[in-house]
Amino acid sequence: MKNWFFLVLLSFNVRALTLDETLYVAINAFELEGNLCQKKSEPKSSSLTEIGKIIFERPVLSGDKDTACANCHLDNQALADGLPLAIGVGGSGEGEDRMKSEGAVVPRNAFTLFSRGDERFNTFFWDGKVQKVEGKIYSPIGEGFSLGFDSALSVASVLPLLARDEFLGTSKPFNANRHVDLVESQYYIDKIPAQNTFIQERLQEIKDPDVLNLLAALESANLTKEELNLQLVGNALASFIRKKTNEDCQPSPWQKYIRGNNSSLSKDQKEGALLFYGKARCASCHSGDLMSDMAFHSIAVPQGEQGPHLFGQDLGRALVTLDTEDRYTFRTPSLVAVSKTAPYGHNGIFPTLEGVVKHHISPIFYFRDLNISDQMILKNNEAIDSRSELLRWIRLDENELDKLLAFLNAL
Repeated sequence: MKNWFFLVLLSFNVRALTLDETLYVAINAFELEGNLCQKKSEPKSSSLTEIGKIIFERPVLSGDKDTACANCHLDNQALADGLPLAIGVGGSGEGEDRMKSEGAVVPRNAFTLFSRGDERFNTFFWDGKVQKVEGKIYSPIGEGFSLGFDSALSVASVLPLLARDEFLGTSKPFNANRHVDLVESQYYIDKIPAQNTFIQERLQEIKDPDVLNLLAALESANLTKEELNLQLVGNALASFIRKKTNEDCQPSPWQKYIRGNNSSLSKDQKEGALLFYGKARCASCHSGDLMSDMAFHSIAVPQGEQGPHLFGQDLGRALVTLDTEDRYTFRTPSLVAVSKTAPYGHNGIFPTLEGVVKHHISPIFYFRDLNISDQMILKNNEAIDSRSELLRWIRLDENELDKLLAFLNAL
């Protein structure tokens, strides 16, 4: 790459670079390959994938049989749910209809599953509670590989099954069910045998059509029902997610451009890309083909009305590391298909892509423009103070902002 870059610099002395030549300098400097739809993880058995499909699409492992993974990862919402905050147990319907139900509010925005099957995606959830580092998978339930999970995605796939508001049930205060009684009082690794007990009890309910379908899928995979445990569930879900996202993956205009199709982007989108990798400094965090450094930063996202921590706050990464320096930091979200995955932010507080981009540039105007209540302003001074140094001194005019947004729509 260095030799190529040197030749480009020599040619600059002879003539000015074209827009495309300039952009390919950035592409090579950032080592982009545009291979999100070409880079496949190790193939998994089709029988394991079928098990994962049933668990993903049906509420068979939900405590109250009312929640499935597919409720928050919809095909028509780019494998997210289109809501600021997800609606878990007790919910009904899809998308905005789900907000009208009596379901429990999951106090974080549901992420898309696009690119999650890519082997380079190694940090999961907004706070990075599941992370693959140096050949080990760190998670709230223990080291993943030693437990029998085949990937960080496998571990991440099962954590919602262990959360009361997402799968355990119920949404009514002071109510419980067998699933809650078994799992919720257990800590860390002890949740695994508790969940396995629940799984085996659920498989006894042979009048349930979903259970019968799951038993049939196990038989097709030459597995006994006794072999269905949390680890197998995670591996099966990961296998299905990989297959689904690979099948649904269509190269974006930006990926096509990286691979040599200069006509896949408009002039404004190309100039927006130069801003993204240059003056706007977006690529300082949104780097690589996944458009995320998998690290943790604060952009001073306003604390909303609900959060998973004390007084409805969301302290982000700090509740994983227990380091005060990590307060209000969150994993850099991948920008793959970003224009299709509104709303934005860990709490979905930004309705539009334009709004969250403007907030990166200057958070003060977000509070002004939305006429946020005095109480909400008073609870956000610490979040604003945590704002990353990387976001200082970003200056764009309106024309440049429009071009940057045009580029983001090509991802």
